[in-house]
Amino acid sequence: MALILSACRNETQNRLRRSIQDFTGQRFYITLYSIDGTPIYEGIVDGKVTRSAANLAGSNDSASGSYVFWYDERGRYHQTALPYLLTSFDRSTETP
Repeated sequence: MALILSACRNETQNRLRRSIQDFTGQRFYITLYSIDGTPIYEGIVDGKVTRSAANLAGSNDSASGSYVFWYDERGRYHQTALPYLLTSFDRSTETP
């Protein structure tokens, strides 16, 4: 499987991973954190989280416009530049 994936373009690899994810029914959960590290949002991701980076005009910082976006289980679009954790583990069911 690894050999097959290594021979594919990135978008083809993403499609294969999403197909496997859809087939297995694996869910992903995202937690957003404020700058001081306080969790401010937790939710289910429908599909994948996509990272985007754009250079702002006149900026020397290559990640000056970086952000991530995703859709939740109700089809709502979310986008943020805040720190986040993406996991396949439902942290809300964690027992101490």
